[in-house]
Order: sequence, then C-alpha cells, then structure tokens
Amino acid sequence: MKKLILISAIALGLISVGCSKTSSNSNNGNTATGTGTVPPVIIDPTAPNDGSGSSGGSGSGATVAFSPANLSAMRQYVLPGAPYVALNNPTDVKINLNLEQAESGRYGGNITISYMDNGVQSSGTLAAGLGRNPIIKGGYDNDRLQADYNYWFTFENQLVFTGFFEDQYGSITIALTPDEPIGGGNDAEPLTVPYKGSIYFKNFKNTSGGFVLKNQPYRPCWFIYNGVFDCRSTVIQTKCGLEPGVDAGYTLLGTFTNVDIKKAFNIK
Repeated sequence: MKKLILISAIALGLISVGCSKTSSNSNNGNTATGTGTVPPVIIDPTAPNDGSGSSGGSGSGATVAFSPANLSAMRQYVLPGAPYVALNNPTDVKINLNLEQAESGRYGGNITISYMDNGVQSSGTLAAGLGRNPIIKGGYDNDRLQADYNYWFTFENQLVFTGFFEDQYGSITIALTPDEPIGGGNDAEPLTVPYKGSIYFKNFKNTSGGFVLKNQPYRPCWFIYNGVFDCRSTVIQTKCGLEPGVDAGYTLLGTFTNVDIKKAFNIK
C-alpha cells in the first residue's frame, strides 16, 4: 500500500526557457532565479494572503472518481510503498483534492488517491506545503514559497491550474482544465463550471532502478536540482503547457472529471 507523508510543495530556480521537450535536468542547478514565466490569476481574492493557511485545507475538499490510465501505471505508482504486496484489481478508485491558498494565489494542501484491492481499503496522500523554505546557509531558494509553482493561469484562452505535490516515495503533477466549453478566460469561471484533471507520477529511483525514500525535509523535490530526488519539469514550472513530459521522468497515472473547484480549493 502506498502511504505518503506531508512534505511540501513547489518551486525551482530555472533559467527562462521555452516550452520544449527537454528534460528538467537540463538546468544544472548553478542558478536559482525567478518563478514561472506566466503570472498567476487570483480566483479567490478574499483568501488570506500571508501564508497563514493550515496545511491540508480548512474543509474536506472535493472527492471524485479517478480513472487509472492502465493497471500497469497504477501498479508502478503504488509499488514503492508496497514492494511485497502485488496490486491485483483496484476498484472504487477516488481522488480527493483538499487545497487552499497559501499566498499570492499559490495553493498548497493535500491530494489523496484511494482504492479498494483484495478487500482492503488503501490510500496515499501527496502534499504541497503552505509555508516557506527554511533558510540554509549557502542554499538555493531560501525563504521561497513551497507552493510557488502551484497556481491558476491563462492557457489557450482558458483558466487552468498546474502544480507539484510529493511524498516520501515520489512526486505527482496535476493539471486542471474546464470540463465543459467556456470562453474568455474569465476569472470567475473556475468557480462556476466543473473541471477535469490529469495526474502524472514519478517515483524516486537510484541509478540502478531501485526505489529510494525521501527523508530530507528542507526542500520539496521541485527545488532539488540533481540526483534521485529531482522532480522538476520545465513545462510545469514555466506554465507553457499542462503535461510534465516523459523526458522529465513522469508517467500518466490517470484522469478525473466533474471537480467542484470551490470545494477542492476550500473557497467560501
């Protein structure tokens, strides 16, 4: 069973690049500058704007059915947390989005995926922190919002959301897009129409392919510039697309529909 721990969420210093299909590892980590190249859209102007939110959301979020891309992807996703328990035939797979604004339109909180298999209910939670990176002497990204890359933005005339979340076994990216035809990119649209989404995952592995547990609490994986815990994706960081790209090491886990954004993002 894949159990996951709360760690934090989102950022990386990157050189300004286009939306190319190059690996996130193309940045060698010698610079740590800037945020995404596309500005955030604030959909909840009444939320606290000082990082005072509580991790995991102030409510229960939104839960919808989750459709795995295939059984192989689901098995690979849960394997690091259950190396000796084979996933048989998961049913009643669901995803819960329980997010809230941390600061400046950035969102942290929890994403939980649950399922039934062999008569056992299992679940795992990946998280993005609502606070800031601790200050490390000589370190990159000191005092940076952990959820710096989790925000709404305008893409192809629609308001969409992408971001990173992690646990000790690996990371996911999420993309949310309108679930029905809309137009104009109006700021109110996420609150008035249902959304659909996709999840991509990347397990932490060493060079020989063995799973590695991340127990380093100082930086989320999207702030780590090389090694097994580097989960960066140029596409997600620069907001020039919705999919992290296989060259960044991610695999499609599955999709979902009919998300109530007000519930998912704990908007009153």
